[in-house]
Amino acid sequence: MPDFIMNVGLEVPFLLMLLAILGLRSKVTPRASVVVNAPADKVFEVVDLHDGKVNTWTRTTVTSNLIDPLRQIFRMSYITNLSNGLQQKSQADFRIHERRAPNYLELHREGLEGKSHKNELMKLVYEVEELPKGARLRLTYYWGSRPLMAHLLARTDLWGGIYRLKGLVETGRPDERTHLLITIAVAVVTGALSLLAFGLMLGWLVALALVIALTIHEFGHLIAFRMIGQPWGKIVFLPFLGALAVPRLAYQTQAQAVFSALMGPGFSALAAIAIAVPISLGLPVPLWLVAFGIIVVALNLLNLLPVEPLDGGVALRSVLTRLMGGYARFGLMLIGVLMIAGSFYFQQIILLVFGGISVLANIRPRIIDHGLKPLSALQVIFSATGFGAIISSYVIVLQIFIGQLV
Repeated sequence: MPDFIMNVGLEVPFLLMLLAILGLRSKVTPRASVVVNAPADKVFEVVDLHDGKVNTWTRTTVTSNLIDPLRQIFRMSYITNLSNGLQQKSQADFRIHERRAPNYLELHREGLEGKSHKNELMKLVYEVEELPKGARLRLTYYWGSRPLMAHLLARTDLWGGIYRLKGLVETGRPDERTHLLITIAVAVVTGALSLLAFGLMLGWLVALALVIALTIHEFGHLIAFRMIGQPWGKIVFLPFLGALAVPRLAYQTQAQAVFSALMGPGFSALAAIAIAVPISLGLPVPLWLVAFGIIVVALNLLNLLPVEPLDGGVALRSVLTRLMGGYARFGLMLIGVLMIAGSFYFQQIILLVFGGISVLANIRPRIIDHGLKPLSALQVIFSATGFGAIISSYVIVLQIFIGQLV
């Protein structure tokens, strides 16, 4: 067996852990509870459904319309005003399974017969308990199977949502500030845990450089979300593993998915170029800054490997789906085979692992970018050109950094 396989380090178990967090699925049932300074009947009035009810959460307006009086099925219509002047619309149907005013409301999802329940909110339960001063509101979400990473996000959304309701009951306006603080707190706490994890494993200076490089990368994704009109997304750091930027809304087009994926390494390239330019001009640059530039380059070149869930693989997946339709999985499998071959040539276990994953993930037929508007021919060209430009910029600045160290 080749030496590079026999001498496997910590990178492989950590990589497999990352793939498990992003790929393995299970049902999730988060619960939250807050004390509301209002009587139980007022709390129940806010959470209850009735025909024509309208709520506004930040930029999203939610309207409840009774579409089946006999079965008590309501259609929830969501309209989000995007920053680019457009609107993003979606809807979901819920049936009132049980209502015991003013203490209990249970809603079940309808209209998913014959469809996948993955990533779908299947049931909501509101419980209101009368207290001597005010009431306690308990909220439970019942999700279909979601990636393990999404379990944390589901809980973040739940706690943000219940404080929005608390604010609406007490003041007549949703508490968006607490919702934002919860999102920021998740990023800060997971970032601190990542710094601690990397520090124990690699040393504190390298750990700090890694966390900063990850923050720059994920901020590039956040900027992309804003550029396509969405609200700011969420950042979650994964101790020992990396970080993840999550959009608030689903993508509408493949172009949005590709652009958002490439903006992480694309934005990070600006940081690397900013360090490389003074070096190329002969100006003095501290060695620690050069080392940071190398970390940025290495991190993002790895992220551009053409295999999911890395950004390069997400972009390639959409491009191949546009070019090859249902046969895109065979293209992804071929790339996986080439990566496996490259792993033996370059003696790199990472290429072997990612290549194997690419092959295994596409053996069975799957629907890629379901419901997204396909890339146009011009967008395919722009995507390929952008990917090549980002790769080229990293190769050039890496040569400059290495020349500075030699």
